[in-house]
Amino acid sequence: MDTPTVEVYDRSASEWIARRGEATDGLGRRFRELAGPGPVVDLGCGAGRYLAEIGVPVVGVDASRSMLELAARSGRPLASGDLEALPFASGTIAGGFARNSYLHLPKDRLAGAVGELRRVLWPGGLVFMTMIEGGYEGRDLPGDDFSGRYFSCWERDELEALLVSVGLLEVSVEPYGRRRARDRGLLATARR
Repeated sequence: MDTPTVEVYDRSASEWIARRGEATDGLGRRFRELAGPGPVVDLGCGAGRYLAEIGVPVVGVDASRSMLELAARSGRPLASGDLEALPFASGTIAGGFARNSYLHLPKDRLAGAVGELRRVLWPGGLVFMTMIEGGYEGRDLPGDDFSGRYFSCWERDELEALLVSVGLLEVSVEPYGRRRARDRGLLATARR
């Protein structure tokens, strides 16, 4: 993970959840329906906004201790972890949910991180991630309300090619979210 980004979340966790509130977009339920009943992980769970919506069994993983402290209110199991070195055995997870967490990795490190997710998924396991659409990469994304975080934005074809390159199957990358310029999102799904 990008250490300065984690530090922003550690300093701003309470303010972040106060501004964002609880999840209302239904993505957690949609993920659970696609992943099925097995054990899943919320990768970059932050303050735990999606943990209840995802349902059990779920483990929330985040690199920010302050965010994990807030996520503890969910009553779900939590783990401190890095997207590039997941704390799970190979082939043990039915699905990985990542709501705007992998976008904090530099583009040249995303394939390794997604490969790490592929490692922990069991055969047929689901990758479900959102990213910001575009060509921006760097710190201080224009319009970001928590400055200092690192962002890598992705074009649809570029993200799809990366997911295929790490050996994922049934890859789909579709537009998601509001259509304002800074809120253009992509929803990527794939299977191991």
